Amino acid sequence: MSTRSLICKEQQDGTYYGIYCHSDGYLTYNGAMLLDHYSTPERVDALIALGDISSLGPIIAPDPSRPHSFDYDKRQDGVVVAYGRDRGEKDIDARTISLEEAKESWCEYMYVFGKDGKWRYYDLCRDDPELCDVEEDLASEFRQMGIARPNGIYGYFPPEQVAAIKKEQAQMSKSQSEM
Repeated sequence: MSTRSLICKEQQDGTYYGIYCHSDGYLTYNGAMLLDHYSTPERVDALIALGDISSLGPIIAPDPSRPHSFDYDKRQDGVVVAYGRDRGEKDIDARTISLEEAKESWCEYMYVFGKDGKWRYYDLCRDDPELCDVEEDLASEFRQMGIARPNGIYGYFPPEQVAAIKKEQAQMSKSQSEM
């Protein structure tokens, strides 16, 4: 089952303009990916210009010299998979999205790139969602796991992966303290 999300940019008038993303909408994937790879208005605009997407990746445009399509076995690693570009779907354009519409959309999260250049989000599963800071809540989530946020790793962190990361971070910390 997918964790659906909306990815939006706050407009000058305070409205949200954005797209739907079908997969991995949770904080430790889409939230972290947006924070790390979509930190400028230009990058956010380029992402939103694709229209609705199936999955988010750090790379917006595929390498034109290699095949890339919606089919799982024909996707380029790390490239955003877009319904329009990669599957030829219509009616997938970005649109203005209100919080009320978002709450009725079956999406779990709504990410908003603010006018101040910061990523925030609404947890749409809450009865009265509030705008929260992606970076702060991501750090908090990893603190609760007992680890520092690992660079370049996105997704769900099962207990065995958390244990391995914890061990690796402890070894790195020990090595640094011995220097």
